[in-house]
Amino acid sequence: MQKYFIPHKLTVGDITHLSDSDSEIVISQNSLHIEDLVEIDTYDRRYLAQVTDIIKSSVEIEIVEDRGERIEKKQPSITIIQSISHDSKFNYFLEKSVEIGVGRIIPIESKYSLKSRNKAIKTFGLWNKIIKDATEQSRTPYPPILEKPKKIKNLKSEDIGHGIKICLATENVDSIYLNKYLEKKNIEQEFIVAIGPEKGWSSSDIKVFEELGFDFVKLRGNILRTETAGLVITSIFKYLKGEI
Repeated sequence: MQKYFIPHKLTVGDITHLSDSDSEIVISQNSLHIEDLVEIDTYDRRYLAQVTDIIKSSVEIEIVEDRGERIEKKQPSITIIQSISHDSKFNYFLEKSVEIGVGRIIPIESKYSLKSRNKAIKTFGLWNKIIKDATEQSRTPYPPILEKPKKIKNLKSEDIGHGIKICLATENVDSIYLNKYLEKKNIEQEFIVAIGPEKGWSSSDIKVFEELGFDFVKLRGNILRTETAGLVITSIFKYLKGEI
């Protein structure tokens, strides 16, 4: 039975259509006919549907059975602790994090953040909308968990995870290149990665991460912008985990 994805909520009895691209392929290959049954996935559920009409450029279906949750919830494999930046840069980071597959995002106000926690909370609704829109566009079954913005000192009282904790740092701290660091690590664990602002971490910020047991790493080559660094590191980890 053929399976298709529809990026919006459905219920039994709904009449809807396959996507333009799926419809085009079905029609060109003559692979479906009226009354055929197909499986439909949405972001969170699976359905059985029946083809009810096929016209020149569209395949119409009716949802006939709800087959329950699409997937089981899973723990995030990659958490990014991201220092809050200006709106356009942080919005870009959120959008691309969804596409790449970040599991959880914790926005923080560090000393040199370009936006305070209080101001960031006012845009929290917009951030969630950006994630929702990016989830629909990328068809990801695992949209990231977005936590409310917090001050860096409050990380000490939060459950930030128990995997490999690293802080990307260009400051004069005892750090190691990422490729060397990963040679002795079990990459099946969760990664918790802290990314600082473009001005870098302050000495008090560094102390917080030291107390939380973070290791300090650096990348070879150019220094990356704050909205780029987390995406690059996430891509590396997703590749190593075989998830991309």
